[in-house]
Amino acid sequence: IVKKQISRLKEPSLKCVDLVVMELCNVVRVCTDKMARYPRLRDETERIIATHIREREQKCKEQLITLIDCEL
Repeated sequence: IVKKQISRLKEPSLKCVDLVVMELCNVVRVCTDKMARYPRLRDETERIIATHIREREQKCKEQLITLIDCEL
């Protein structure tokens, strides 16, 4: 019974990670908009932060899947 419930957590957990990443990207965009005077700096800052968030997203999803698989 418990294993079935744990396996049902995988999809919502991954969806949660996607939503958090989306919100972080929105926050970055809002913050970098304040740098509008310096468009190249703004674009480069946004690119670097977004790249880092995407890399961490993959690592987070891998860890989440590993954790759920270990529980099963």
